[in-house]
Amino acid sequence: MVYTSGMDNHLHQAQRAAKRRRIGRFFARTIGAIFGIALAAVIGMLVVLSATEYNPGDFESVSPTGHASKALNTDEEITLLSWNIGYGALGDNADFFMDGGTGVITATKERVEQNTAAVTSEIESASPDIVLLQEVDSHSNRSSFIDQVRTVSSQAPNMESAFALNYKTLFVPYGIPPYGEINSGLCTLSSFASRSAQRLALPPAFDWPLSTMQLKRCQLVTRYPVEGTDKELVVVNEHPDAYTSKERYAAQLDEIRSFLEDEAAAGNYVVAGGDWNHTFESVDTSAYPLLPTTGWVAGVLEEDFLSPGWQYAMDNTHPTCRLLDHPLVDANGTPTTEPVQYYVIDGFIVSGNIRIVSTETQDRGFVASDHNPVVMKIVLE
Repeated sequence: MVYTSGMDNHLHQAQRAAKRRRIGRFFARTIGAIFGIALAAVIGMLVVLSATEYNPGDFESVSPTGHASKALNTDEEITLLSWNIGYGALGDNADFFMDGGTGVITATKERVEQNTAAVTSEIESASPDIVLLQEVDSHSNRSSFIDQVRTVSSQAPNMESAFALNYKTLFVPYGIPPYGEINSGLCTLSSFASRSAQRLALPPAFDWPLSTMQLKRCQLVTRYPVEGTDKELVVVNEHPDAYTSKERYAAQLDEIRSFLEDEAAAGNYVVAGGDWNHTFESVDTSAYPLLPTTGWVAGVLEEDFLSPGWQYAMDNTHPTCRLLDHPLVDANGTPTTEPVQYYVIDGFIVSGNIRIVSTETQDRGFVASDHNPVVMKIVLE
């Protein structure tokens, strides 16, 4: 009698071991292939983003559109409105993943249209002579590719419009779904005809490869002749970085300071306004304390940022900005019970040869944007 059970067991064990090795090799090759495809996709994306990266010059001329005919005179009151409109998608229903929320694409097309309409309505209601808007999209995935520059400008037929890109990228891979294509910037409207408009680059906040998908900050400068004088009113639309190192903040602010001081030294009237992502040192923000859950803290722009004589105008009666870590209302429009982090970071810096009549934050409840508009009235002296 021949016994084969031992041989059979060894054979079966060998077969099982061989099968495990084949399965292991299969999974290893599969994982390797997936990793290779993912790596190739990342490399390919970086190659495309690098090849198409927006690299503006230090100084670029801007061609305003539209028609303005109002004369600019001394001793007459001028009204300015500044508003970060949150690209029409950061209304009271929105939270945002970069602020600690979960939202990436934060509004439907209908809501973007609704918010943008609220912006044009606010401009009409305030009847300003000059409007400084930040985060205005011209062709972006996050705002349903609605041209907000054209929409806002078309509703202000007696104003000229100047637009300067500060965010242009083919694709932002962050978030689920991805943030996508962005074309956005600063927009200045005026009922006065400008002499010239320029985009002045600010020092970069990010190095490669993040630079291929991040903002390229700038100042949008418009110059208006003042009747009966050889001076200009120089209006600067500002929006320095919020998410970068202190050193890069400082570099951008140094560039802003240098430009403003030079223009004032030339005898011009100078107004710089916008979303500073900083609170002016003179502003009492005790009504809006930092919450324990707050992830972003605004910088402080000290009073000696500029030489003596400059004026810093912010109104703390109402907050100018809220943190987007959660919506203000739920899907049914019911207000949240969660505490809200507020800031005062929108306002104006004005040269000493201008008299500030008033500065008021307009309380719009952050319905259309995560910022409230700020209105300032001035007189050129």
